[in-house]
Amino acid sequence: MATTTLVKKDTKKDLAKKAASAAKKGIDKTGDLVKSNPKTALYMVGGVVLGFVVYRLVKTLNAGGNAVDGIFNPDIDNQVDVGDLDTNGATITAKQARVFAQQLLDAFNHKAPFWGTDEKTILEIFNQLSQADFKVVFNAFGKKDYNGYNSPPSGIFANLDSYEPRDLVYWLKSELSPSDGEVYKKVKQIVNAAGFAF
Repeated sequence: MATTTLVKKDTKKDLAKKAASAAKKGIDKTGDLVKSNPKTALYMVGGVVLGFVVYRLVKTLNAGGNAVDGIFNPDIDNQVDVGDLDTNGATITAKQARVFAQQLLDAFNHKAPFWGTDEKTILEIFNQLSQADFKVVFNAFGKKDYNGYNSPPSGIFANLDSYEPRDLVYWLKSELSPSDGEVYKKVKQIVNAAGFAF
């Protein structure tokens, strides 16, 4: 006669305890390793730092930048372009386009109460834009550094981030999704009418 054994499934609480215990053991082992081999640990940390510096140096030189500035003072573009804008056919001025572009960038980098996108502001802006207006705002926005979530931080923390300059359409496509409802539909309608793929 075969006997069956019942296996108790781990609850989420049990799994969390096991994960915390494993993490604590790993930290303890790492601490012991550093204590017993300080020279090796120093070489490992130095290797990581050197690898990072080489990565930043290559990235900066490939972009045609200054090596020292690229490593220690990356130029984060978080401001709207102030150059001349062609407003031919638009119902807004170049100054209004710059204001809208800055408001859109700020909406993408919304921080209250948590990091996220301020869809309400984006909808308010797009409710005031025609397709010709969008082209002027697109040009005013230029290309802003994007790290996959928002603008990268400035200062020393920018060195710990990975980012690329992206245009307004890229930002909109990355920050909005069909689940955003009305704002997504409105933005898609205007962006597509302006001749861009959204």
